Amino acid sequence: MISWKTEGIRYLFPVGDDPRMLRIVPFKIRKWFPPDDPVATAVAMLCVLREDFTLELQGIIIDKLDRLDDNEADYRRTYFWRNSLRTLEEIKNTLNWLTSRPEFREMFTREPAEIRTAFDELRKELNKASDEFLRILRNRFGGHLDASIVQAGLDNMDYAQEGMVQFADSRGKIRYRFALEILWTSILRDVPGAITEIQLEKLLGDTAKLIPAVKALDDVVNCYLRVRRLPS
Repeated sequence: MISWKTEGIRYLFPVGDDPRMLRIVPFKIRKWFPPDDPVATAVAMLCVLREDFTLELQGIIIDKLDRLDDNEADYRRTYFWRNSLRTLEEIKNTLNWLTSRPEFREMFTREPAEIRTAFDELRKELNKASDEFLRILRNRFGGHLDASIVQAGLDNMDYAQEGMVQFADSRGKIRYRFALEILWTSILRDVPGAITEIQLEKLLGDTAKLIPAVKALDDVVNCYLRVRRLPS
C-alpha cells in the first residue's frame, strides 16, 4: 500500500492557527477589483487559487477527515495532491502573466528586496517544476485521467501487486480500494516493478518545494492593496 509521509509539508504549512488572531475586514469587492482592469483580474484570480491551494494542502496533511476517509486517508491525500497539480500550474501561468505587465513590475519594485528575491526564486522554481514534471502530471492526472497512461501503468504492473475491494449491501459503503494502486502505478509507470516508498517520497518532495507559493501570493496581494491604497 502507498504510505504518505506529511511531516515535511506539515512543517512548512502548519495547521491549527489561533482563531483569536483573526481579523475580519469587510470591503466592496468591486472597489478592490474594478472592471476593465487586467491586473486587478489577475490578482483576483490569485486570491481564488491561493484558497484552492490552501484547501488542497489541508487535504493532504490532516490526519483524519471523517467521511472523506471512507476509502482510506491515503486516497484522500492523493486526490487533493492531484488537484494541487492543476492549481500550481494555474498559479504559475497567472504569475508569469502578471510579471509581463509593466504596471505590476513597477508596483513590485516598491517591495523590500527580500520579498522581491523570494518571489523571483519561487517563480523560477514554479517554471522549472512545470517543465520537469508539473505540467505533464497535470495533463495526465490532475485535469483528467489519460487512458493511454493508465493503460501503460497497468501493462507495467507487477504480477504480484495486490489490491483490495470492499463490497457491501449499501452502495455508499462499496469502496474500490485498489484504485490507489492503479493511480500510483500509472504515475510511476516508468519504474518497473512494485511502487516503492522512495519513488513516492521523491515525487511528493518535489511538489512540497512549491508550498512557499502561498506566501508569494500573499505578498502579491499585499503589494497590490498598498499601492492602490486599499484597506487591509
